[in-house]
Amino acid sequence: MPSSTFYVHEADVAQIHHFLEECSLCGKSLSGDIFMYRGDTPFCSEECRQQQIEVDRAKHRRKKRAAAHAVSVRKEHRNHHHHHQQPQPRPAIDANPWGTARGPALRV
Repeated sequence: MPSSTFYVHEADVAQIHHFLEECSLCGKSLSGDIFMYRGDTPFCSEECRQQQIEVDRAKHRRKKRAAAHAVSVRKEHRNHHHHHQQPQPRPAIDANPWGTARGPALRV
């Protein structure tokens, strides 16, 4: 199992100390256990960490839905645009040489 401890060079301690001062979600001062997420986001508790995970999941789902919607809109637009550019069928030419419309047949 990999170790959860790591060595930090002394020159980086001040920068890291500032980074690990407060919870990324609630802003509470960090002391004692620090709960990390994605390796770069510190939280004061497992609850704050889990809330951030859920927020990120919801954002990811919205992005996926928006991307899928954009693809379907583009596809629909392309099909709609393509449909209008095809030549429309012309009505059959009437056998009447004078080009006048025929009325209903009269029965006597």
